[in-house]
Amino acid sequence: MASVGIVVFVATLLGCVVADDPIVEVKSGKVAGRVVEFAHEDVEVKRTVHVFQGVPYAEPPLGDLRFRAPKPKAPWEGVRDAKELGKACVQPYEPLFPMDEPQSEDCLFLNIYVPQIGSDKLAVMVWIHGGALILGSGGQNYDGTPLAALGDVILVAINYRLGPFGFLSTGDEHSSGNYGFLDQVLALQWVQDNIAAFGGDATKVTIFGESAGGISSEYLALSPLTDGLFHRAILQSGTASLPGFFSDDVAWQKMLAHGLGKLVGCEKETSEELVDCLRTVPAEDLCDASNSNNGKLGNVTGLGAELESIPFPPVIDGNVVSAAPADLIRDGTFPKRGLDFMIGALADEGRLFLLLLMPEKANDTEVSMNKTFYEAVYPAFLGGERKSNQAVADAVKLMYVNWADADSEDADYAETLSQTQGDIYFVCPADNSARVHSQAGSNVYLYQMTHVPANSILRMKWLKATHAEDLPFVFGWHFDSALNWTMPEDDVTVTLKVMKYWTNFAKTGNPNLSDGDAELTEDEKQTEWPLFKVPGLAYKDLSLKMETKRALKAKECAFWNDFIPKLMKHTDATQVCSTADDEEKAKYKEEEAKIHNEL
Repeated sequence: MASVGIVVFVATLLGCVVADDPIVEVKSGKVAGRVVEFAHEDVEVKRTVHVFQGVPYAEPPLGDLRFRAPKPKAPWEGVRDAKELGKACVQPYEPLFPMDEPQSEDCLFLNIYVPQIGSDKLAVMVWIHGGALILGSGGQNYDGTPLAALGDVILVAINYRLGPFGFLSTGDEHSSGNYGFLDQVLALQWVQDNIAAFGGDATKVTIFGESAGGISSEYLALSPLTDGLFHRAILQSGTASLPGFFSDDVAWQKMLAHGLGKLVGCEKETSEELVDCLRTVPAEDLCDASNSNNGKLGNVTGLGAELESIPFPPVIDGNVVSAAPADLIRDGTFPKRGLDFMIGALADEGRLFLLLLMPEKANDTEVSMNKTFYEAVYPAFLGGERKSNQAVADAVKLMYVNWADADSEDADYAETLSQTQGDIYFVCPADNSARVHSQAGSNVYLYQMTHVPANSILRMKWLKATHAEDLPFVFGWHFDSALNWTMPEDDVTVTLKVMKYWTNFAKTGNPNLSDGDAELTEDEKQTEWPLFKVPGLAYKDLSLKMETKRALKAKECAFWNDFIPKLMKHTDATQVCSTADDEEKAKYKEEEAKIHNEL
């Protein structure tokens, strides 16, 4: 009977492996991929790409491994079939970004796309997907075939644990949190250990990600655990200091963890008992209970609407994250590894917030917001302690409202709120990170994408160049036949240039050069992307002209990065003094009353 079991096991691993399949041996065993012949009528490139999908880099984080650091994948026998995507990590349903891949806790897979160009020293790009650390996967819409074929790089796209599975913390050793980051670290270690077998150069690894993927990338750059695991980083619309993506409040972490336990029948006294119980709860129950959109966790904790949309953010675990990322960036106390950076955002990032605020406008051709509605909602969108600080709220209005039209009842405040949100969460954190990393000795290239795509990924023209609209350009969706994403000529032109910048940067640390010893052609000189330096503040406008500009929203970013923190300190100090004065006045009145009574 034992021999029959072995035969079945080997047959399962073999799957549909045939003689022509590309087979690569990694440290855990052999994997068989598939051959893709890349060609497209809009580019004079025909190339064979070997695709390996669903390759495990860790043991399934199930049972006792839930809420623990990932373990490297144990060796397997035979040849493992790697022709299809592994399952996405467990996540809630989000109608704006629906996940149409099967989901499981057994999700720690990566996908590798290898161009066959006769070289064994290819630069490697490791993609970390976005989705607020709650949604997404390394498979959906991130086929690396076009980027590999057109850019001569190896692309690796990874899955990592999401939501409470990746980030639940009890504020102590029983669940220290940041497991999703630890997954990313292990995936990068897998690349170091195995990418040479695919023809990759382990000394030329670039991590890149959008939104939560950009946030993750900078967390990894700031982490003491990642020395030597990568050499460059591209932060697309996301940095580690983005508001709402970090918690250092241990009491808050415990309250949310125990609130989650109460919802799923694990109401316990201690962290140890709670975590042990949570490891036995079905994944779908944990996912439902932690979904901030359904209000359950907000209700059980008493936080209600105050509960942030990301209830389980990264925390200080003394391992991946040594201190608050904003402090590390401000003080420059992160490891100085001489990494190269590309950092940027889009011109209309905040329009996604308008959609979240007014989903009924999804099918409109344009969106508007009157003064009354703006006044009612904008303080809540300031995030964190700022939303309860009246001085900050007033200063924001002073900065962003178009006062020439403010007296008119017909004034439109939609763009006011959009630009405010884009600057708070994306543009100005990007400016801050660019300044700090440049002054720390890194080569930094800053950008803003202003090109408005003909087709929005959310199918809404009024979103313009909003959050995530850069993804079809970076990944060359136009050249991916499976997506059926056809672009007009101008969008194709921008796509090819963006893909060139990204892959050049991965190969040389310079978006202008594909070969470290090469000189720019005359055409390349016309769109050369200069280094970001202080002073100087040069950045690239990603658009049809690819112009070089300087001082990206300098006034607004001075407002958010310098003035607002000072204003909050001042108002906090004033509040303390006011409270002390009130206490002294109360004490004086008590003494006065006492003397009066004695008389």
